[in-house]
Amino acid sequence: MNGIRYILLFSHLLFFTFFAFGQSASKIDKQFEKARKHSLMYNYSEAIKEATNILDKHPDYVNASLLLADIYYEIDSTGLEILYLEKALQYSDNSSISYRLAEAGCTLGLYDKAIINYKNYLQTAKITDVRKTEVRRKIANCEFAINAKKHPVEFQPIRLSENINTSDDEYWPSLSVNQKQLVFTRLIKNEEQIPHEDFYESKLKSNEWSLASPIIEINTTKNEGAQSLSADGRILFFTACNRSNGFGSCDIYYSKKVGGKWSTPQNVGSPVNSRSWETQPSFSSDNKYLYFSSNRPGGKGGKDIWRAEFMGFGGGGKIKWGEPENLGDSINTRGNEISPFIHANNENFYFASDYLIGMGGFDLFSSKQKTDGTFSESQNMGYPINTVGNEQGLNISADGSAAFFSSERGGGTGLDIYTFALEEKMRPAPVTYARAKIVDAVTLKPIQAKIELVNLANINEKRSETANDKGVAFLCFPVGANYAFNVSENGYLFYSQAFQLGDSKSVTNPYKIKIELQPIKIGSEMNLYNIYFETDSFRILPESEPELQKLVTFLSNNPTLRVEIQGHTDNSGNSIKNYNLSGFRAKSVANYLVLKGIKPERLLSVGYGENRPVATNETKNGRTLNRRTTVKIVGE
Repeated sequence: MNGIRYILLFSHLLFFTFFAFGQSASKIDKQFEKARKHSLMYNYSEAIKEATNILDKHPDYVNASLLLADIYYEIDSTGLEILYLEKALQYSDNSSISYRLAEAGCTLGLYDKAIINYKNYLQTAKITDVRKTEVRRKIANCEFAINAKKHPVEFQPIRLSENINTSDDEYWPSLSVNQKQLVFTRLIKNEEQIPHEDFYESKLKSNEWSLASPIIEINTTKNEGAQSLSADGRILFFTACNRSNGFGSCDIYYSKKVGGKWSTPQNVGSPVNSRSWETQPSFSSDNKYLYFSSNRPGGKGGKDIWRAEFMGFGGGGKIKWGEPENLGDSINTRGNEISPFIHANNENFYFASDYLIGMGGFDLFSSKQKTDGTFSESQNMGYPINTVGNEQGLNISADGSAAFFSSERGGGTGLDIYTFALEEKMRPAPVTYARAKIVDAVTLKPIQAKIELVNLANINEKRSETANDKGVAFLCFPVGANYAFNVSENGYLFYSQAFQLGDSKSVTNPYKIKIELQPIKIGSEMNLYNIYFETDSFRILPESEPELQKLVTFLSNNPTLRVEIQGHTDNSGNSIKNYNLSGFRAKSVANYLVLKGIKPERLLSVGYGENRPVATNETKNGRTLNRRTTVKIVGE
């Protein structure tokens, strides 16, 4: 691309220079041709020597200045590139030189000068309206950058220890939801000094990251990178290119942690992977969507961000996917959008764009997913998080307080992994999580039961998951909401729990639950905590619907069972009133079941008031446990 840039600009200016010096093959022209040939052969030192000798005698020989500018562009000496572009501009009124000066100025963060040169280019160049729009966008970038530097956001990056960072490049950090597992990419060199990317893993112990070790089950002699951990740290999605089982140039793969080891990676398959470029996955904490960047047809620009619904594992461990969907105009542009990251709250979304208004190169942006699945207008994360360079690979902790990213800056050893505290107004809503261990109440053997989680503020917002082969399930939910939690499996009574989440729980203080599912037999009971009534009333509230429907399904699937619906209260208030209220509430539940098609002869409703507590009434939590609806099997 850089070579093309030189050829186009040089050919554009060639007429002017030869007009100034005549058409004959003079000595100076031959000397310039010699310099040009050195440059084409990448013999930059000789090319610089020849071109400099020309300018010493003929400072108005514009082509020599432009050649030197291009050489310094190629070797990333932007200051010298600007020097020779300015020399050329002294003797040429070609507008393309102004444009190149503006671009170089942006690279060094010289935004004021860049604006002047962009405007000069607009005024003098004969360009299309589309080109004018693009240049005006670049001017807007410069104006944004000037203002952003006057109003910086809080940013004090801290380099992670030598247990993570080495003399090699480390980047693309991925954090598990419990914030105790870190996976990252390291660029290492083999015995032949050929670099390739591998994965490394570290654990947080006593507030210190352990010495990172390679993930030998996944690493190969080829490149593996741009990875994403599932919330429980048991699935790793990542990018690999040019594999024999690939669909396109770069594909997304996955590995599962089984028995403490990572499985052999598999291609996630279509329709996620295609003949195009798919990379940089981010897996939502509810296991619902895989976000990724792709240049597949149907996008808005170059690389767009897409997502595909994760529909579980099918036969042979293959993943079932929904059709990928483009994230739309709030995220994607005519440029390139890469590096997606969905926070554990499944609301705050982060990505990098080289087209949205920013500091230059790829900037980091944030957006919010709305209740209808669309995204809010993107916001630049500000300076100095964003700079004149390229920023990407952001990962934010589940509690919303800390961000992890990679950068090459003073005090580091190449590209290293850093962390910084997000300022309060930028923090995503924190999440907590529940780790549930599900076993048979009699044998204590693990059960791969189905779990359902329902937001009681919006009962249509629900998700389901299945415990792994060890009976363990891992669920994330935002702090501040109330949830109904049900666990079910054929042959067992279902389990009911309520999560009333204020700020008392955090990601460092999660719920840990051992659930013993009771086999269906006479005398077995299940306590239901997600059936709600109006205060001092037996009128059932709408948020009870998921739990009641679960009970209807259970009784429908077990049509021979006869059950006793029991109402229970705590000891607050008058005991007689509590007794009567519990009976009316039990009857309300029975009536609901009858309306849903359960035969009335299968149901018995009884109120026990405060007489059968399952916990102390001396604490708030104990009283909550005592206020319940119980279903007891009385006949088969």
